[in-house]
Amino acid sequence: MSDAEALLRAIVRHPDDDTPRLVYADWLQENGRGEEAEFLRAQCRLAAGGPTDPEYAELSLREDELRAWLGTHGPRPRPTFPGGLAVEGGNRWWTYTHRGFPRFLEFDGYERHGTKAMRALANALERAFDALPARWLVLRFVTVAQLRTLLKQPVMAGLTQLTVQLSATGDEATEAARALAACRHLRNLRGLALAFANPDAACEALARGPWESLEWFSPTSYVIGPAGMRALAGAEWFRRLSELLLTDGLPDGTFDALARGPALSRLHTLDITQSAIPEDEWQAFARSRAFPALAKLTVSYGDMSGGRVGALADGAHAPRVLNLRSCGLGAGAGAALAAAPWAAGLTALDLGNNDLPAADVRSLAACDAFGALRVLDLSGNTLGPTALSALARNPALRGLRALHLTRHVGTASAAGPGHYERFLARLDLPDLRYLDLSGCPLGARAARLLTDPKFASLARLHLNHCKLSDAAVRALVTAPALRNLITLGLDGNKLSTGPEPLADRAVMPRLAACGLARNAIPGTITRKLRRRPEVRL
Repeated sequence: MSDAEALLRAIVRHPDDDTPRLVYADWLQENGRGEEAEFLRAQCRLAAGGPTDPEYAELSLREDELRAWLGTHGPRPRPTFPGGLAVEGGNRWWTYTHRGFPRFLEFDGYERHGTKAMRALANALERAFDALPARWLVLRFVTVAQLRTLLKQPVMAGLTQLTVQLSATGDEATEAARALAACRHLRNLRGLALAFANPDAACEALARGPWESLEWFSPTSYVIGPAGMRALAGAEWFRRLSELLLTDGLPDGTFDALARGPALSRLHTLDITQSAIPEDEWQAFARSRAFPALAKLTVSYGDMSGGRVGALADGAHAPRVLNLRSCGLGAGAGAALAAAPWAAGLTALDLGNNDLPAADVRSLAACDAFGALRVLDLSGNTLGPTALSALARNPALRGLRALHLTRHVGTASAAGPGHYERFLARLDLPDLRYLDLSGCPLGARAARLLTDPKFASLARLHLNHCKLSDAAVRALVTAPALRNLITLGLDGNKLSTGPEPLADRAVMPRLAACGLARNAIPGTITRKLRRRPEVRL
Protein backbone atom coordinates (compact mmCIF):
# COMPACT_ATOMS: atom_id res chain seq x y z
CA MET A 1 0.00 0.00 0.00
CA SER A 2 1.39 3.40 -1.00
CA ASP A 3 1.65 6.35 1.39
CA ALA A 4 -1.27 8.06 -0.36
CA GLU A 5 -3.46 4.95 -0.09
CA ALA A 6 -2.62 4.57 3.60
CA LEU A 7 -3.47 8.21 4.28
CA LEU A 8 -6.78 7.92 2.41
CA ARG A 9 -7.66 4.78 4.36
CA ALA A 10 -7.05 6.67 7.61
CA ILE A 11 -9.44 9.44 6.46
CA VAL A 12 -12.13 6.89 5.59
CA ARG A 13 -11.72 5.10 8.93
CA HIS A 14 -11.93 8.39 10.87
CA PRO A 15 -14.35 10.56 8.86
CA ASP A 16 -15.02 12.99 11.73
CA ASP A 17 -11.38 13.68 12.55
CA ASP A 18 -9.56 16.48 10.73
CA THR A 19 -6.11 15.22 11.70
CA PRO A 20 -5.82 12.50 8.99
CA ARG A 21 -7.09 15.00 6.40
CA LEU A 22 -4.51 17.58 7.38
CA VAL A 23 -1.74 14.97 7.30
CA TYR A 24 -2.92 14.06 3.80
CA ALA A 25 -2.86 17.78 2.90
CA ASP A 26 0.80 17.87 3.94
CA TRP A 27 1.48 14.88 1.68
CA LEU A 28 -0.29 16.60 -1.21
CA GLN A 29 1.80 19.73 -0.66
CA GLU A 30 5.03 17.73 -0.62
CA ASN A 31 4.06 15.95 -3.85
CA GLY A 32 3.34 18.95 -6.04
CA ARG A 33 -0.43 19.13 -5.46
CA GLY A 34 -0.52 22.39 -3.56
CA GLU A 35 -3.97 23.50 -4.73
CA GLU A 36 -5.59 20.32 -3.43
CA ALA A 37 -3.73 20.71 -0.15
CA GLU A 38 -4.84 24.32 0.30
CA PHE A 39 -8.42 23.46 -0.65
CA LEU A 40 -8.57 20.69 1.93
CA ARG A 41 -7.11 22.90 4.66
CA ALA A 42 -9.47 25.78 3.85
CA GLN A 43 -12.54 23.56 3.92
CA CYS A 44 -11.53 21.94 7.21
CA ARG A 45 -11.09 25.33 8.80
CA LEU A 46 -14.38 26.65 7.42
CA ALA A 47 -16.21 23.59 8.74
CA ALA A 48 -14.63 23.98 12.16
CA GLY A 49 -15.01 27.73 12.59
CA GLY A 50 -17.96 28.83 10.46
CA PRO A 51 -18.86 32.53 10.21
CA THR A 52 -17.32 33.30 13.59
CA ASP A 53 -13.83 32.61 12.21
CA PRO A 54 -12.07 35.98 11.77
CA GLU A 55 -10.97 34.89 8.28
CA TYR A 56 -14.30 33.36 7.23
CA ALA A 57 -14.83 35.74 4.29
CA GLU A 58 -11.29 35.35 2.96
CA LEU A 59 -11.39 31.57 3.34
CA SER A 60 -14.74 31.35 1.54
CA LEU A 61 -13.38 33.37 -1.37
CA ARG A 62 -10.25 31.26 -1.60
CA GLU A 63 -12.35 28.10 -1.40
CA ASP A 64 -14.34 29.27 -4.46
CA GLU A 65 -11.16 30.10 -6.37
CA LEU A 66 -9.62 26.72 -5.66
CA ARG A 67 -12.84 24.91 -6.50
CA ALA A 68 -12.89 26.63 -9.90
CA TRP A 69 -9.24 25.81 -10.54
CA LEU A 70 -9.51 22.19 -9.43
CA GLY A 71 -12.70 21.69 -11.45
CA THR A 72 -10.62 22.32 -14.58
CA HIS A 73 -7.10 21.24 -13.65
CA GLY A 74 -7.46 18.84 -10.72
CA PRO A 75 -7.94 15.05 -10.71
CA ARG A 76 -11.47 13.88 -11.46
CA PRO A 77 -12.26 10.55 -9.82
CA ARG A 78 -15.45 8.73 -10.85
CA PRO A 79 -16.43 6.43 -7.98
CA THR A 80 -19.33 4.08 -8.66
CA PHE A 81 -21.54 2.08 -6.34
CA PRO A 82 -24.39 -0.42 -6.86
CA GLY A 83 -28.00 -0.13 -5.78
CA GLY A 84 -28.61 3.28 -7.34
CA LEU A 85 -26.22 5.01 -4.93
CA ALA A 86 -24.33 7.83 -6.64
CA VAL A 87 -21.70 10.44 -5.90
CA GLU A 88 -20.71 13.41 -8.03
CA GLY A 89 -17.63 12.58 -10.07
CA GLY A 90 -15.75 13.66 -13.16
CA ASN A 91 -16.10 17.38 -13.88
CA ARG A 92 -18.37 17.78 -10.84
CA TRP A 93 -16.07 16.06 -8.34
CA TRP A 94 -14.97 19.38 -6.84
CA THR A 95 -18.39 21.05 -7.01
CA TYR A 96 -19.94 19.43 -3.94
CA THR A 97 -17.18 18.90 -1.43
CA HIS A 98 -16.87 19.08 2.33
CA ARG A 99 -13.53 19.01 4.10
CA GLY A 100 -11.85 18.08 0.81
CA PHE A 101 -14.00 15.09 -0.20
CA PRO A 102 -17.49 14.49 -1.65
CA ARG A 103 -20.12 16.13 0.52
CA PHE A 104 -22.90 13.58 0.09
CA LEU A 105 -24.04 10.30 -1.39
CA GLU A 106 -27.28 10.34 -3.34
CA PHE A 107 -30.12 7.96 -4.14
CA ASP A 108 -32.92 8.76 -6.60
CA GLY A 109 -35.97 6.58 -6.09
CA TYR A 110 -37.82 7.87 -9.12
CA GLU A 111 -37.10 4.68 -11.07
CA ARG A 112 -36.28 2.37 -8.17
CA HIS A 113 -39.47 1.27 -6.52
CA GLY A 114 -40.39 -0.93 -3.59
CA THR A 115 -38.71 -1.90 -0.37
CA LYS A 116 -36.28 -4.29 -2.05
CA ALA A 117 -34.51 -1.26 -3.51
CA MET A 118 -33.93 0.01 0.05
CA ARG A 119 -32.17 -3.17 1.10
CA ALA A 120 -29.95 -2.90 -1.98
CA LEU A 121 -29.27 0.72 -1.04
CA ALA A 122 -28.24 -0.32 2.47
CA ASN A 123 -25.70 -2.77 1.04
CA ALA A 124 -24.38 -0.07 -1.28
CA LEU A 125 -23.99 2.31 1.66
CA GLU A 126 -21.77 -0.19 3.44
CA ARG A 127 -19.50 -0.30 0.38
CA ALA A 128 -19.49 3.49 0.10
CA PHE A 129 -18.56 3.92 3.77
CA ASP A 130 -15.57 1.69 3.12
CA ALA A 131 -14.41 3.80 0.17
CA LEU A 132 -15.23 7.45 1.02
CA PRO A 133 -15.52 9.57 4.18
CA ALA A 134 -18.92 10.98 3.09
CA ARG A 135 -21.56 10.25 5.72
CA TRP A 136 -24.41 12.35 4.32
CA LEU A 137 -27.16 10.54 2.43
CA VAL A 138 -29.54 12.44 0.15
CA LEU A 139 -32.75 10.53 -0.59
CA ARG A 140 -34.83 11.79 -3.50
CA PHE A 141 -38.38 10.73 -4.44
CA VAL A 142 -38.75 7.91 -1.94
CA THR A 143 -42.06 6.77 -0.51
CA VAL A 144 -42.88 6.59 3.17
CA ALA A 145 -42.83 2.79 2.94
CA GLN A 146 -39.36 2.88 1.42
CA LEU A 147 -38.18 5.30 4.11
CA ARG A 148 -39.50 3.03 6.87
CA THR A 149 -37.64 0.05 5.39
CA LEU A 150 -34.39 1.95 5.06
CA LEU A 151 -34.56 3.30 8.61
CA LYS A 152 -34.54 -0.28 9.90
CA GLN A 153 -31.14 -0.97 8.34
CA PRO A 154 -28.23 -0.87 10.85
CA VAL A 155 -25.97 0.87 8.32
CA MET A 156 -28.02 4.05 8.89
CA ALA A 157 -26.24 4.43 12.23
CA GLY A 158 -23.16 5.47 10.24
CA LEU A 159 -24.87 8.57 8.88
CA THR A 160 -24.12 11.99 10.32
CA GLN A 161 -26.34 13.93 7.90
CA LEU A 162 -29.54 13.04 6.10
CA THR A 163 -31.74 14.67 3.47
CA VAL A 164 -35.18 13.21 2.74
CA GLN A 165 -37.29 14.27 -0.23
CA LEU A 166 -40.78 12.79 -0.35
CA SER A 167 -43.69 13.25 -2.69
CA ALA A 168 -45.91 13.38 0.35
CA THR A 169 -48.06 15.88 2.25
CA GLY A 170 -50.44 15.87 5.18
CA ASP A 171 -50.77 12.52 6.95
CA GLU A 172 -47.99 10.89 4.92
CA ALA A 173 -45.58 13.66 5.84
CA THR A 174 -46.47 13.22 9.48
CA GLU A 175 -45.88 9.46 9.16
CA ALA A 176 -42.43 10.15 7.74
CA ALA A 177 -41.63 12.59 10.54
CA ARG A 178 -42.70 10.04 13.15
CA ALA A 179 -40.58 7.33 11.53
CA LEU A 180 -37.52 9.59 11.53
CA ALA A 181 -38.01 10.65 15.14
CA ALA A 182 -38.43 7.05 16.26
CA CYS A 183 -35.41 5.64 14.41
CA ARG A 184 -32.77 4.55 16.90
CA HIS A 185 -30.14 4.40 14.15
CA LEU A 186 -30.23 8.18 13.63
CA ARG A 187 -29.05 9.23 17.06
CA ASN A 188 -25.71 10.39 15.65
CA LEU A 189 -27.16 12.85 13.15
CA ARG A 190 -25.56 16.28 13.02
CA GLY A 191 -27.56 17.58 10.07
CA LEU A 192 -31.14 16.97 8.89
CA ALA A 193 -32.89 18.38 5.81
CA LEU A 194 -36.54 17.55 5.13
CA ALA A 195 -37.84 18.27 1.64
CA PHE A 196 -41.47 17.59 2.39
CA ALA A 197 -44.27 19.54 3.99
CA ASN A 198 -44.20 19.81 7.77
CA PRO A 199 -47.65 20.50 9.21
CA ASP A 200 -48.09 20.98 12.95
CA ALA A 201 -48.42 17.26 13.65
CA ALA A 202 -45.17 16.55 11.78
CA CYS A 203 -43.37 19.27 13.76
CA GLU A 204 -44.68 17.81 17.02
CA ALA A 205 -43.34 14.41 16.00
CA LEU A 206 -39.95 15.83 14.98
CA ALA A 207 -39.66 17.64 18.30
CA ARG A 208 -39.51 14.21 19.96
CA GLY A 209 -36.48 13.18 17.91
CA PRO A 210 -33.42 11.84 19.78
CA TRP A 211 -30.89 14.03 17.91
CA GLU A 212 -28.68 15.18 20.75
CA SER A 213 -25.83 16.03 18.36
CA LEU A 214 -27.85 17.84 15.68
CA GLU A 215 -26.04 21.01 14.55
CA TRP A 216 -28.06 22.14 11.51
CA PHE A 217 -31.68 21.74 10.52
CA SER A 218 -33.33 22.60 7.20
CA PRO A 219 -37.04 21.76 7.03
CA THR A 220 -39.48 22.70 4.30
CA SER A 221 -40.70 25.81 6.04
CA TYR A 222 -43.54 27.29 3.99
CA VAL A 223 -46.17 25.22 5.84
CA ILE A 224 -44.70 25.40 9.34
CA GLY A 225 -47.29 27.34 11.29
CA PRO A 226 -46.79 29.13 14.61
CA ALA A 227 -47.90 26.07 16.59
CA GLY A 228 -45.46 23.86 14.67
CA MET A 229 -42.62 26.29 15.31
CA ARG A 230 -43.43 26.46 19.01
CA ALA A 231 -43.32 22.66 19.14
CA LEU A 232 -39.92 22.59 17.47
CA ALA A 233 -38.57 25.42 19.61
CA GLY A 234 -39.50 23.45 22.70
CA ALA A 235 -37.25 20.55 21.71
CA GLU A 236 -33.90 20.31 23.44
CA TRP A 237 -32.10 19.35 20.22
CA PHE A 238 -33.56 22.42 18.48
CA ARG A 239 -32.23 24.77 21.16
CA ARG A 240 -28.71 23.40 20.58
CA LEU A 241 -28.66 24.09 16.83
CA SER A 242 -25.79 26.07 15.26
CA GLU A 243 -27.52 26.59 11.89
CA LEU A 244 -31.21 26.96 11.05
CA LEU A 245 -32.18 27.14 7.39
CA LEU A 246 -35.79 28.20 6.67
CA THR A 247 -35.30 28.94 3.00
CA ASP A 248 -38.65 28.64 1.26
CA GLY A 249 -40.84 31.11 3.10
CA LEU A 250 -42.67 31.25 6.41
CA PRO A 251 -46.38 31.75 7.14
CA ASP A 252 -47.40 34.81 9.13
CA GLY A 253 -46.80 34.29 12.83
CA THR A 254 -44.15 31.57 12.46
CA PHE A 255 -41.11 33.83 12.60
CA ASP A 256 -42.63 35.60 15.58
CA ALA A 257 -43.00 32.25 17.36
CA LEU A 258 -39.31 31.58 16.73
CA ALA A 259 -38.18 35.04 17.87
CA ARG A 260 -40.25 34.85 21.07
CA GLY A 261 -39.28 31.26 21.82
CA PRO A 262 -36.53 29.83 24.01
CA ALA A 263 -33.00 31.12 23.42
CA LEU A 264 -30.90 29.44 20.73
CA SER A 265 -27.61 30.08 22.48
CA ARG A 266 -25.41 28.32 19.90
CA LEU A 267 -27.11 29.48 16.71
CA HIS A 268 -24.57 31.33 14.54
CA THR A 269 -26.36 31.02 11.16
CA LEU A 270 -29.96 31.90 10.36
CA ASP A 271 -31.22 31.75 6.75
CA ILE A 272 -34.75 32.97 6.03
CA THR A 273 -34.44 33.33 2.25
CA GLN A 274 -37.72 34.07 0.39
CA SER A 275 -39.62 35.08 3.51
CA ALA A 276 -41.83 38.16 3.54
CA ILE A 277 -41.80 38.71 7.30
CA PRO A 278 -44.51 41.12 8.51
CA GLU A 279 -42.95 44.29 9.85
CA ASP A 280 -44.23 43.82 13.40
CA GLU A 281 -42.70 40.33 13.51
CA TRP A 282 -39.41 41.70 12.17
CA GLN A 283 -39.41 44.37 14.87
CA ALA A 284 -39.86 41.64 17.49
CA PHE A 285 -36.97 39.66 15.97
CA ALA A 286 -34.71 42.72 15.91
CA ARG A 287 -35.30 43.21 19.65
CA SER A 288 -35.16 39.51 20.52
CA ARG A 289 -32.43 38.21 22.81
CA ALA A 290 -33.02 34.64 21.65
CA PHE A 291 -30.07 34.68 19.22
CA PRO A 292 -27.04 35.83 21.24
CA ALA A 293 -24.48 34.08 18.98
CA LEU A 294 -25.95 35.07 15.61
CA ALA A 295 -23.08 35.80 13.19
CA LYS A 296 -24.53 35.10 9.73
CA LEU A 297 -27.96 36.36 8.68
CA THR A 298 -29.41 35.71 5.21
CA VAL A 299 -32.69 37.36 4.24
CA SER A 300 -32.22 37.30 0.45
CA TYR A 301 -35.26 37.53 -1.83
CA GLY A 302 -37.43 38.59 1.06
CA ASP A 303 -39.00 41.88 2.10
CA MET A 304 -36.85 44.40 3.95
CA SER A 305 -38.84 47.50 3.04
CA GLY A 306 -40.35 49.98 5.46
CA GLY A 307 -38.67 50.16 8.84
CA ARG A 308 -37.15 46.68 8.78
CA VAL A 309 -33.58 47.72 7.98
CA GLY A 310 -33.70 50.48 10.58
CA ALA A 311 -34.89 47.97 13.17
CA LEU A 312 -32.08 45.59 12.27
CA ALA A 313 -29.50 48.38 12.44
CA ASP A 314 -30.66 49.42 15.91
CA GLY A 315 -31.49 45.92 17.16
CA ALA A 316 -29.92 43.36 19.42
CA HIS A 317 -28.00 41.46 16.74
CA ALA A 318 -24.49 42.09 15.45
CA PRO A 319 -24.05 39.96 12.33
CA ARG A 320 -20.62 39.54 10.79
CA VAL A 321 -22.01 38.24 7.49
CA LEU A 322 -25.20 39.90 6.20
CA ASN A 323 -27.06 39.04 3.00
CA LEU A 324 -29.95 41.32 2.05
CA ARG A 325 -29.87 40.59 -1.67
CA SER A 326 -33.04 41.40 -3.64
CA CYS A 327 -34.97 42.49 -0.56
CA GLY A 328 -36.58 45.70 -1.84
CA LEU A 329 -34.58 47.97 0.45
CA GLY A 330 -36.07 51.42 0.50
CA ALA A 331 -34.50 54.87 0.56
CA GLY A 332 -32.46 55.37 3.72
CA ALA A 333 -31.57 51.67 4.10
CA GLY A 334 -27.96 52.15 3.03
CA ALA A 335 -27.46 55.06 5.39
CA ALA A 336 -29.02 53.06 8.25
CA LEU A 337 -26.67 50.13 7.69
CA ALA A 338 -23.64 52.39 7.42
CA ALA A 339 -24.56 53.93 10.77
CA ALA A 340 -25.31 50.62 12.54
CA PRO A 341 -23.26 50.20 15.74
CA TRP A 342 -22.21 46.74 14.56
CA ALA A 343 -21.03 47.89 11.10
CA ALA A 344 -17.42 47.77 12.28
CA GLY A 345 -17.70 43.99 12.75
CA LEU A 346 -19.09 43.18 9.31
CA THR A 347 -16.84 41.00 7.16
CA ALA A 348 -19.25 40.39 4.26
CA LEU A 349 -22.17 42.53 3.08
CA ASP A 350 -24.39 41.63 0.11
CA LEU A 351 -26.90 44.31 -0.91
CA GLY A 352 -27.16 43.29 -4.55
CA ASN A 353 -30.23 44.00 -6.69
CA ASN A 354 -32.02 46.41 -4.39
CA ASP A 355 -32.15 49.50 -6.61
CA LEU A 356 -30.80 51.59 -3.76
CA PRO A 357 -30.74 55.29 -4.65
CA ALA A 358 -27.42 57.02 -5.25
CA ALA A 359 -27.41 58.73 -1.84
CA ASP A 360 -27.61 55.40 -0.01
CA VAL A 361 -24.89 53.80 -2.12
CA ARG A 362 -22.71 56.85 -1.44
CA SER A 363 -23.31 56.46 2.33
CA LEU A 364 -22.15 52.86 2.15
CA ALA A 365 -19.18 53.65 -0.07
CA ALA A 366 -17.99 56.35 2.32
CA CYS A 367 -18.62 54.42 5.56
CA ASP A 368 -15.48 54.69 7.69
CA ALA A 369 -16.63 51.87 9.99
CA PHE A 370 -16.09 49.15 7.37
CA GLY A 371 -12.53 48.37 8.38
CA ALA A 372 -13.23 44.64 8.81
CA LEU A 373 -15.20 44.33 5.56
CA ARG A 374 -13.74 41.84 3.10
CA VAL A 375 -16.65 41.26 0.69
CA LEU A 376 -18.91 44.05 -0.57
CA ASP A 377 -21.65 43.53 -3.16
CA LEU A 378 -23.41 46.66 -4.40
CA SER A 379 -24.56 45.16 -7.70
CA GLY A 380 -27.87 46.29 -9.14
CA ASN A 381 -27.98 49.61 -7.28
CA THR A 382 -27.58 53.19 -8.49
CA LEU A 383 -23.84 53.71 -8.67
CA GLY A 384 -23.20 57.36 -9.43
CA PRO A 385 -19.92 59.27 -9.87
CA THR A 386 -19.77 60.38 -6.23
CA ALA A 387 -20.25 56.80 -4.99
CA LEU A 388 -17.48 55.57 -7.28
CA SER A 389 -15.21 58.30 -6.00
CA ALA A 390 -16.07 57.46 -2.39
CA LEU A 391 -15.32 53.77 -2.95
CA ALA A 392 -11.93 54.57 -4.40
CA ARG A 393 -11.02 57.08 -1.68
CA ASN A 394 -12.33 55.27 1.44
CA PRO A 395 -9.31 53.96 3.43
CA ALA A 396 -11.63 51.75 5.52
CA LEU A 397 -12.23 49.59 2.44
CA ARG A 398 -8.55 48.96 1.81
CA GLY A 399 -8.87 45.41 3.12
CA LEU A 400 -11.54 44.36 0.59
CA ARG A 401 -10.97 41.00 -1.09
CA ALA A 402 -14.10 41.05 -3.27
CA LEU A 403 -15.97 43.98 -4.81
CA HIS A 404 -19.10 43.48 -6.93
CA LEU A 405 -20.49 46.48 -8.82
CA THR A 406 -22.46 44.68 -11.54
CA ARG A 407 -25.11 46.66 -13.40
CA HIS A 408 -28.16 45.21 -15.14
CA VAL A 409 -27.62 45.19 -18.89
CA GLY A 410 -29.79 47.73 -20.66
CA THR A 411 -30.39 50.02 -17.69
CA ALA A 412 -29.28 53.64 -17.79
CA SER A 413 -25.97 54.34 -16.09
CA ALA A 414 -25.44 57.29 -13.77
CA ALA A 415 -21.69 56.98 -14.39
CA GLY A 416 -19.90 56.95 -17.73
CA PRO A 417 -16.57 55.62 -19.02
CA GLY A 418 -14.70 58.67 -17.73
CA HIS A 419 -16.00 58.13 -14.21
CA TYR A 420 -14.92 54.47 -14.26
CA GLU A 421 -11.54 55.51 -15.63
CA ARG A 422 -11.00 57.86 -12.69
CA PHE A 423 -12.35 55.19 -10.29
CA LEU A 424 -9.89 52.52 -11.45
CA ALA A 425 -7.02 55.00 -11.54
CA ARG A 426 -7.62 55.89 -7.88
CA LEU A 427 -8.61 52.45 -6.59
CA ASP A 428 -5.99 50.99 -4.25
CA LEU A 429 -7.04 47.64 -2.81
CA PRO A 430 -3.80 45.65 -2.52
CA ASP A 431 -5.48 42.38 -1.49
CA LEU A 432 -8.40 42.48 -3.95
CA ARG A 433 -8.97 39.03 -5.46
CA TYR A 434 -12.40 39.32 -7.07
CA LEU A 435 -13.63 42.31 -9.07
CA ASP A 436 -16.94 42.24 -10.95
CA LEU A 437 -17.77 45.25 -13.09
CA SER A 438 -20.12 43.43 -15.47
CA GLY A 439 -22.61 45.72 -17.16
CA CYS A 440 -20.64 48.85 -16.30
CA PRO A 441 -19.83 50.99 -19.36
CA LEU A 442 -16.07 50.89 -18.85
CA GLY A 443 -14.92 51.43 -22.38
CA ALA A 444 -11.43 50.70 -23.63
CA ARG A 445 -9.41 53.29 -21.70
CA ALA A 446 -10.76 52.29 -18.28
CA ALA A 447 -10.30 48.60 -19.05
CA ARG A 448 -6.64 49.13 -19.89
CA LEU A 449 -6.09 50.45 -16.35
CA LEU A 450 -6.75 46.94 -15.07
CA THR A 451 -3.39 45.87 -16.52
CA ASP A 452 -1.64 47.98 -13.87
CA PRO A 453 0.55 45.97 -11.41
CA LYS A 454 -1.64 47.18 -8.53
CA PHE A 455 -4.26 44.65 -9.74
CA ALA A 456 -1.82 41.73 -9.62
CA SER A 457 -3.61 40.14 -6.66
CA LEU A 458 -6.76 39.53 -8.75
CA ALA A 459 -7.78 35.90 -9.22
CA ARG A 460 -11.25 36.56 -10.66
CA LEU A 461 -12.19 39.40 -13.02
CA HIS A 462 -15.62 39.70 -14.61
CA LEU A 463 -16.12 42.30 -17.34
CA ASN A 464 -19.19 41.02 -19.14
CA HIS A 465 -21.11 43.56 -21.25
CA CYS A 466 -18.61 46.33 -20.51
CA LYS A 467 -18.24 47.77 -24.04
CA LEU A 468 -14.64 46.66 -24.33
CA SER A 469 -12.58 46.93 -27.50
CA ASP A 470 -10.46 44.20 -29.08
CA ALA A 471 -7.30 46.16 -28.35
CA ALA A 472 -8.22 46.56 -24.68
CA VAL A 473 -9.00 42.86 -24.30
CA ARG A 474 -5.77 41.87 -26.02
CA ALA A 475 -3.92 44.08 -23.55
CA LEU A 476 -5.84 42.53 -20.63
CA VAL A 477 -5.23 38.88 -21.48
CA THR A 478 -1.52 39.43 -22.14
CA ALA A 479 -0.88 41.69 -19.14
CA PRO A 480 1.78 40.27 -16.76
CA ALA A 481 -0.22 41.63 -13.79
CA LEU A 482 -3.21 39.42 -14.69
CA ARG A 483 -1.21 36.30 -15.41
CA ASN A 484 -2.61 34.48 -12.37
CA LEU A 485 -6.31 34.96 -13.12
CA ILE A 486 -8.42 31.88 -12.46
CA THR A 487 -11.70 33.15 -13.93
CA LEU A 488 -12.26 35.85 -16.55
CA GLY A 489 -15.66 36.99 -17.82
CA LEU A 490 -15.80 38.71 -21.21
CA ASP A 491 -19.29 37.78 -22.42
CA GLY A 492 -21.29 40.21 -24.53
CA ASN A 493 -18.56 42.66 -25.54
CA LYS A 494 -18.92 42.29 -29.33
CA LEU A 495 -15.31 41.16 -29.54
CA SER A 496 -13.62 39.84 -32.66
CA THR A 497 -9.86 39.27 -32.55
CA GLY A 498 -9.06 40.53 -29.04
CA PRO A 499 -9.31 37.16 -27.24
CA GLU A 500 -7.07 35.36 -29.79
CA PRO A 501 -3.96 35.25 -27.50
CA LEU A 502 -5.92 32.99 -25.12
CA ALA A 503 -5.50 30.17 -27.62
CA ASP A 504 -1.94 29.95 -26.31
CA ARG A 505 -1.92 28.03 -23.01
CA ALA A 506 1.06 30.05 -21.87
CA VAL A 507 -1.23 33.10 -21.72
CA MET A 508 -2.98 33.19 -18.34
CA PRO A 509 -1.73 29.66 -17.53
CA ARG A 510 -3.80 29.35 -14.33
CA LEU A 511 -7.07 30.10 -16.09
CA ALA A 512 -9.90 27.74 -15.14
CA ALA A 513 -12.85 29.45 -16.82
CA CYS A 514 -13.08 32.22 -19.41
CA GLY A 515 -16.50 33.24 -20.74
CA LEU A 516 -16.60 34.56 -24.31
CA ALA A 517 -20.25 34.04 -25.19
CA ARG A 518 -22.18 36.58 -27.28
CA ASN A 519 -19.13 37.92 -29.10
CA ALA A 520 -18.48 38.02 -32.85
CA ILE A 521 -15.27 35.97 -32.89
CA PRO A 522 -14.31 34.71 -36.37
CA GLY A 523 -14.47 30.99 -37.04
CA THR A 524 -10.73 30.54 -37.43
CA ILE A 525 -10.04 32.06 -34.02
CA THR A 526 -13.01 30.23 -32.46
CA ARG A 527 -11.58 26.88 -33.56
CA LYS A 528 -8.22 27.71 -31.97
CA LEU A 529 -9.84 28.87 -28.73
CA ARG A 530 -11.94 25.71 -28.46
CA ARG A 531 -8.78 23.66 -28.13
CA ARG A 532 -8.42 25.19 -24.69
CA PRO A 533 -11.13 23.58 -22.49
CA GLU A 534 -11.27 26.41 -19.98
CA VAL A 535 -12.42 28.85 -22.68
CA ARG A 536 -16.20 28.83 -23.04
CA LEU A 537 -17.69 30.25 -26.21
